[in-house]
Amino acid sequence: MRIFLVAALGLSLAACDQTTQSGASLGTASTATASTEPLPPIYEPLIDMHRVNQDKYRRDLAECRQQAAPQEAAARAAKQQQAAGSGLAIAGAVASFIPVSTFRQANTLYNATDAAQNVGSATAANGAAAADAATGDYALVVNTCLSHKKYRLLRG
Repeated sequence: MRIFLVAALGLSLAACDQTTQSGASLGTASTATASTEPLPPIYEPLIDMHRVNQDKYRRDLAECRQQAAPQEAAARAAKQQQAAGSGLAIAGAVASFIPVSTFRQANTLYNATDAAQNVGSATAANGAAAADAATGDYALVVNTCLSHKKYRLLRG
């Protein structure tokens, strides 16, 4: 029964962490307003702005970001996976301090918390690797799109 309690605690902590991070990254307190406000970009290209029309650049950048929307969605999902894995690993670590009365219960609790920590750590590591790859792909698509529109990239 305690194993299910630990698993439920870990999943609920991970879900709470996602809600908190989404609202905090936007500077809002509720998730209802978070869905209506646009998320900040995950990458900002560095362009030589000498003799560049600002309005045209903003339109072109928005178009390039729209082309890279699948990569952005993948990067954001991977960051959520990383946070959920971290939450599960932390929940497993915290649950390891639950007092038990018998050796058998202690052994069961140890195995459950160890599994939660291992799964959480692996999930967080995979999420971090996927987030890095997806962010790199997003930057590549945006940079390539802007270079095809004849902008001079200073970082590429």
